[in-house]
Amino acid sequence: MLTVAVAALSGAALALVLGLVLGRTRRAREGSTTPQALSFAGAAILGFFALFLGFSIAGTWQQWNSARQHTYEESRALAEAYWTAGGLPAADRPVVRERLRTYTGLVIGDEWTTMRHGTGSRPAWQAVDQVRAAVDRSVARSQVEASARTDVLRSLSEVNAKRNTRLSDLRASVPVLAIGGLQVGVVFVLATPSVIGPNSNLRNLVLMCFVGASVAFGVSMVAVMGGPFSGAVRIQPTAFQLALERYDQIDTESDASAVPPYRPWPAD
Repeated sequence: MLTVAVAALSGAALALVLGLVLGRTRRAREGSTTPQALSFAGAAILGFFALFLGFSIAGTWQQWNSARQHTYEESRALAEAYWTAGGLPAADRPVVRERLRTYTGLVIGDEWTTMRHGTGSRPAWQAVDQVRAAVDRSVARSQVEASARTDVLRSLSEVNAKRNTRLSDLRASVPVLAIGGLQVGVVFVLATPSVIGPNSNLRNLVLMCFVGASVAFGVSMVAVMGGPFSGAVRIQPTAFQLALERYDQIDTESDASAVPPYRPWPAD
């Protein structure tokens, strides 16, 4: 909110300066511009600005929402891996689950901090690799354990895919062309009224300050949502905190349920 407020005040100040400087022309003093010219120029400039502002806000919101959805998809894959790990051999089950917890905790802590600077965390990469290594070392002695091992590996593959997607979201940004068009639109919206329209009396300057603040507010919305994980309105690791809560629920349910019976491999 502080960023938006500062942007609005800056826009108002810019409009005030432009009004004082450009509102002293002869045409502005005499008001000699025809109403048709004013209407056409105003509509064209506002349309230009609204086009790029709408495109930029919609683009940043779509990127933000998509990145947030990807965190929940990774969280669901982690919870699925934790659940299916319950079918692994008794010696491997706690190792795999503990390493899943370690990875999730690193994402919430270390990696979420590094993501604000546009990169992933090396310890988090190592942690997810260690989960896979623990499952690979697991030796199934029954069909149930073999099936559980396959399911865990499938879930881990999805975790890796969603993790890569989440890290690729760090580079999401509004196209440079849209940002450039937005900046040009801001200048024209604030400068044109003072050139062809009202002179620089107090009433008109107050109106221009309001226009400048409104324009700057819209532009600041693009800025604060510019990075899904680094902007002022950034995504929080809520999805992974929910995953930790789900792990606790699974552990509680596992303690309350009976251990699956041992089923040896069928004889050849």
